[in-house]
Amino acid sequence: MEQANHHAPEETTQQSVAPLGVSEQHELTEATLAHIEKMSLYMNDHSGEAIRPPPGCPAEGLFGRIRVGSRNSTLALIQANHVVAALFKIHHGFSFPVSTHSVKGDANKTAPFLKLASEVGRTNANAAKSLWTMELEDKLLSGDLDIIVHCLKDMPTVLPEGCAIGCIPQRADPTDAFVVKKGLSYKSLQDLPAGAVVGTSSVRRTAQLKHYYPHLEVQECRGNVFVSSSSICLLPLTISFCSDSRLRKLDAENSPYTAIVVATAGLVRLNNEHRITARLTAPTYLHAVGQGALGIEVRANDAKILRIISAIDHRPSRLACLAERSLLRYLQGGCSAPIAVQSSFRGGSSESNGVVNGTSNGTSNGTSNSTSNDTPIGTSNGTPNGTNTDERGEGSGILELVGTILHPKGGVEIRARHSGFISSDADAEAIGVIVAEKMLALGAGALLKLIDELQHVHGPPKAGAANGVPVGDTKTLT
Repeated sequence: MEQANHHAPEETTQQSVAPLGVSEQHELTEATLAHIEKMSLYMNDHSGEAIRPPPGCPAEGLFGRIRVGSRNSTLALIQANHVVAALFKIHHGFSFPVSTHSVKGDANKTAPFLKLASEVGRTNANAAKSLWTMELEDKLLSGDLDIIVHCLKDMPTVLPEGCAIGCIPQRADPTDAFVVKKGLSYKSLQDLPAGAVVGTSSVRRTAQLKHYYPHLEVQECRGNVFVSSSSICLLPLTISFCSDSRLRKLDAENSPYTAIVVATAGLVRLNNEHRITARLTAPTYLHAVGQGALGIEVRANDAKILRIISAIDHRPSRLACLAERSLLRYLQGGCSAPIAVQSSFRGGSSESNGVVNGTSNGTSNGTSNSTSNDTPIGTSNGTPNGTNTDERGEGSGILELVGTILHPKGGVEIRARHSGFISSDADAEAIGVIVAEKMLALGAGALLKLIDELQHVHGPPKAGAANGVPVGDTKTLT
């Protein structure tokens, strides 16, 4: 155990902090990208040479250290730096060195996700998501890391024993973005001609595209590639540098894609918001569970770290995301099922939504958009590791959740909704269970069974019906 020759840094007692402003996030992203570029050029000129902090750098031993881990990608590093910057605004007595690590989910960027999951023996829906987390979690549990910064949508809904979601910072826009190839003038998915190729790496996006835009051809499009390692001053980094991101694939002269659909938040965090042609929003197009949010994973019994990171927790975002994750966990959907959600939380006199500029107040295909009666919700059967139940009633309000599941090839969608008064994390999770049970009552169980069979048995589904759910049918319960 390392011992610093100074007094232990004091922890702040502040419980909340304003998130980084838009200009701060933009400047931090530009600085991070510039830093990566400079270090990449340096490493190319000094291959094989160890890169160490310069003399006098305070990274080692001067401050109390909280070691931050993330995936080995440019976006992951930027997200980690956003979290570190927010923490450092409050906890000046600590340093937050960041290290990035390769994970199995990033080892192969060409194989479709489901094939990759099967190849590494991760066929269970929830376990498959650990392709993006398990190496980092091993380091967390061994004590090599203190916190991990994840995209929340990549986190399994059941974490390994000893791990916990310590906090969820303020959520970014959770919508998907429609991005057209440079030089083309299309403005929406509806504008694309029959047979136009749209790229995506998501089972959910593929199902929604095939369901709502059957005239289009959907093809797999994955991105991000990795390079070398270094240690940079305050931030020990294993840097990834990518030359074939999805935007580069889209814009390539020989690209088969007319457009791609990706997460809005990722483009914004990489300062590529100018490439967004349109944002795909409710009531028609719902987003992935946890999309746009970051999940900070910690050791469940590490009270000190939990206290430190609690200052950047954003309660409305946490409540909405807990409800979404509860729905997915109850349905046991994971990455392999085309499940989408939309959530909003209205607390006090203001409204904080799961989507930035909008509420989830509608359903698709002309179905009813009425809202169920607001009903006090009891506690669920246990909260997930790391959620901070607030039984004092602070921040109570109305949480609304819409959930949907689609046939992977389109033609079938089952959608349900519920809203209720909540005052704790357990209440939020109970909303998720209620919506999941409504979906099951409409036939989601049969559809999930069919999806599982399609993923494990070669050959197309039988025409006409999907285990009792007629193809082309859209069911909605409110």
